[in-house]
Amino acid sequence: MSELNWLVGHRFQSLTRRDYAWVFDFDREVNLVVGCLWRLVEAGRIRLTSQDDGHQFGLPSPIEAASEINRHIANSTVVAVELKQGLLDLELQFATGHRLQFIADSSGYEAWNLYQRNRQYIAVGGGELAIVDDDEFKRND
Repeated sequence: MSELNWLVGHRFQSLTRRDYAWVFDFDREVNLVVGCLWRLVEAGRIRLTSQDDGHQFGLPSPIEAASEINRHIANSTVVAVELKQGLLDLELQFATGHRLQFIADSSGYEAWNLYQRNRQYIAVGGGELAIVDDDEFKRND
């Protein structure tokens, strides 16, 4: 799907955790709010997932997923985008070689919402991509 190819060239800025969502901020007022499983792939292997956050796994301290993501890919540029049609799994590849994968894990809940100024891309439960232009939405209120 080419609907999200415009993300190529955007620079990742930071990841923060909200109550039940993760917010991936990019330059130029773009952010991705994620409510599904995500993972960071490094050299073809899983480096970190959203499920690892807060777990110690025998380490000196619990994993802080946001800090780890920020450490590995902050200021890196998106070089490729892949969106799997029908599933809406999303993969962002970065100039560092890292890949962020967002895996839709519910047939009913929205997996992620991508915001680009006045447009919103919604991974609707069941695998449909909804695109909402905020200007049109405001006119229909």
